[in-house]
Amino acid sequence: MESVMNKLNEMVANKQVISPMDWVDASQYLNLFLSQEHDKLFELQQKVAQIKVDYLNYDKCTVAKAKLLAEATEEYKEMQRQKAKIGIIEELIRISKLQARMKDTEFKGY
Repeated sequence: MESVMNKLNEMVANKQVISPMDWVDASQYLNLFLSQEHDKLFELQQKVAQIKVDYLNYDKCTVAKAKLLAEATEEYKEMQRQKAKIGIIEELIRISKLQARMKDTEFKGY
């Protein structure tokens, strides 16, 4: 998946013409890999939730304090990065579909 994203970024940065089919192919690949990224996010969310539970049980602290302590962990940072990555992928899929439609319309001369 990273290679698809990198390739698109490289082509856009170099101002290469990307065909509608390439845009559609890229969005299909990204969409296929998106479920794997969601699975990673769910695992990270579960880890962070368990950290909160551990703080609540071990330290007998408040929910707010447990949340704050959990947000200071590497797991929480990784979870936030994963959320951002999914957002980027979803937006890239939208852009790919829009670009494919626009290029197709352009090629047809409408």
